[in-house]
Amino acid sequence: MAKAKFKKFQLPTKLISQLYELTGGPKHYKGFLIAYCDENGTPIVYSSFDSQITESGLIKSMENYLEQYSQNTYEIEPE
Repeated sequence: MAKAKFKKFQLPTKLISQLYELTGGPKHYKGFLIAYCDENGTPIVYSSFDSQITESGLIKSMENYLEQYSQNTYEIEPE
């Protein structure tokens, strides 16, 4: 049986632009950071920021999330 062939998935540029616009008003900090895996299991990261401060804040927030996730995942319960 032949394996089905799919086009490589990419988020449409229009969707990325719309998502960016939804993250804040005209005089507010805007930005997003999205991570997902494609059909081959390859990690894909999209990001868009209006300022370096927004970028730094989102990256730090993601670092904190990953650190907390790692601690909760690999925590060994006392016997």
